[in-house]
Amino acid sequence: MTLVAHVIIGIAAVVLFASALIAVGRIAYGPSQLDRSVAADLMVAVVIASVGLWAAYSDSSTEINVLLLLSMLGFTSAVAVSRMVADRMVSRRRYEQTHHSDQESTS
Repeated sequence: MTLVAHVIIGIAAVVLFASALIAVGRIAYGPSQLDRSVAADLMVAVVIASVGLWAAYSDSSTEINVLLLLSMLGFTSAVAVSRMVADRMVSRRRYEQTHHSDQESTS
């Protein structure tokens, strides 16, 4: 590998490390469960990028299976979180509608 490639990989590693620190901070201090879920999804993306960076650095193709598995895991978790949020919003609307109509009937 050339010096330029080493520098680029080093910069990418620093950026990934900073992203991981931000994600860990959001997981630890996130004000809501949704923030924590999004930060966990970010951590999966950082791990995927880190494994890809390592595969590029070591010039091996054995990590491709791990990348594929982690990508499927990240996609599945993102879909699960979006469905959870959508179901929660529907439930909240139903509650507000029934609660609002109950208040009108008692008035």
